[in-house]
Amino acid sequence: MEAVFILSGYYTIASGLTANQKNIDIISNNLLNSETVGFYAEKGVFSAFEMEMMTISDSGGKTVLGDGIGSPAVTLGSQQTLFLPGTIQSTDRSLDVAINGQGFFNITGEDGKTYLTRNGGFSVDTEGYLTLPGIGRVLGTNGYIQAAGSNITISADGTVSNSKGVSLGKMLISAPSDYTTLERTEKGMFTTAGATPVSTNYKLVQNSLEQSNVNTNSEYVNLIAAQRAFQSCSSALSTIDGINRKAAQQIAAI
Repeated sequence: MEAVFILSGYYTIASGLTANQKNIDIISNNLLNSETVGFYAEKGVFSAFEMEMMTISDSGGKTVLGDGIGSPAVTLGSQQTLFLPGTIQSTDRSLDVAINGQGFFNITGEDGKTYLTRNGGFSVDTEGYLTLPGIGRVLGTNGYIQAAGSNITISADGTVSNSKGVSLGKMLISAPSDYTTLERTEKGMFTTAGATPVSTNYKLVQNSLEQSNVNTNSEYVNLIAAQRAFQSCSSALSTIDGINRKAAQQIAAI
């Protein structure tokens, strides 16, 4: 029965190693994107479960692992996005736009999918359409917006006008009723099948960009804690591995 608890502890520690490594990866990604416009940080959600051990008998009928022995293990079951607004910072570009309030910009990617983002660092493509570089064209309420140049005005409700005050379209701002349905993709983009247009609870701010909501001080503290937890699990794993080898030798000698 001693081997039961040794192996049980082995799997518990191994699960801790895996969970903490994943947590380190999440925190590192947050820090890596701390300067990415419109990036929303993530956090790992830990959970515990009972790992049931099976009954295994040797050729002589002796129980090796026991029956119904459980070991509490930890896993990083999910990753949650922190949907908290970042700081809005002024820029000198008329094509920079920040959302103050609810919702996301809608971008049609080169793959045809619609992506949601808080990144409003737009440009104009060779055909004069508003685009998010590296992603695709900006969707308006009536299709793509052909700005033709950078000399445009973007009002608080998203209406885009040229230098003569002629409306060129209105940016589509949408949001899901349930933010947990948003699926994160590369470059801070999100996808979902449940987003709907919103007309209130937001104002667009031209010549501005929303910075990432990553709190670098907190993330560095979290990274140190996660690294220490990983190191502790690694040390414990080495210790129990040595005990396990001795136990196996004792069982083989019976």
